[in-house]
Amino acid sequence: MKRKLLILSALFCSAFIIMYILVRGAEPDRIVSSVSRQYTHYKLETLDTIAFPGRVSIMRAAGDNIYGYVYSKKTVFSYNTTQHRLDTFFNDGLKALPIITRIEISPDAKTFYLFDETQEQLTAYQPENKSIDSVSAATFLTRKGAQLHYKDSIIYEFTHFEDGGLSADGFFVHNSRYQFFIPFYHSGIVKYDPSDNKVATFQTIDQSPPINIAVPTGNIYARSPKAVIVNSTATADADHLYVLSYVLSQDAVKSGYRGPAIDVYNLSDSKYSGSFRLPGFQNKPVLQLAKCGDTLIAAYEKNILRFKLEQL
Repeated sequence: MKRKLLILSALFCSAFIIMYILVRGAEPDRIVSSVSRQYTHYKLETLDTIAFPGRVSIMRAAGDNIYGYVYSKKTVFSYNTTQHRLDTFFNDGLKALPIITRIEISPDAKTFYLFDETQEQLTAYQPENKSIDSVSAATFLTRKGAQLHYKDSIIYEFTHFEDGGLSADGFFVHNSRYQFFIPFYHSGIVKYDPSDNKVATFQTIDQSPPINIAVPTGNIYARSPKAVIVNSTATADADHLYVLSYVLSQDAVKSGYRGPAIDVYNLSDSKYSGSFRLPGFQNKPVLQLAKCGDTLIAAYEKNILRFKLEQL
């Protein structure tokens, strides 16, 4: 039991270390791919910039509202894009949560699911009537070590390494139909459809293979300083998955471009649809993405930028 707790602790430490590296602006080692990206299918237009009262570590969007979790304030803030107003949405005054590690929103945007550090029990919050319940995470895709679970059933197992599951670390994204798990360290994306209990996998264009990114440290496994991030964040709408990739493609190598790119995949066939680059902002990295209608939203530490995204 003690070892399991230590491994679990290491898993969450890994996510925070990744975020720390990105926020500090450290230049990571990069994977170089043999592919070239296509940049002629999408066009971005900057709409506005929104200042949040701290670094936004989790972001979601629904309708005219953007929701950002600021850990330093232990608060989820909401910003209404039509009224241009920032409000406190959820904090310790409603329910004390040591940390929020994931936020999901129901399709009707009436219920918000706030995950704790275990991601096994979550808080269901309905802002319309201020209703708060503790519920099971059974209806959400969750990860335990090197496995993906749904309703207490194992639906997918990652390539196994003796590392407590660190090499399978990643993050969740969902739209109204699918739930996705996107690894930090390799290109294998898992797409799950709860309506028919089907699991599919596909590779991002770089096709970075799974590798062991951990080193044993006493009784736990720690993230190796040589570990290279492939995918750092993503978002999805009804038709596409947008993945922020740090893999350098051949066009970037030739031009000397060192920033990330957003690679777009069609959800109907999981094929690559094209790429685009986000503009730099105050030399800050992009920590989170969200998509709402034709608007792409990116969190650059304390600032959130909204873009109109047009498919050409």
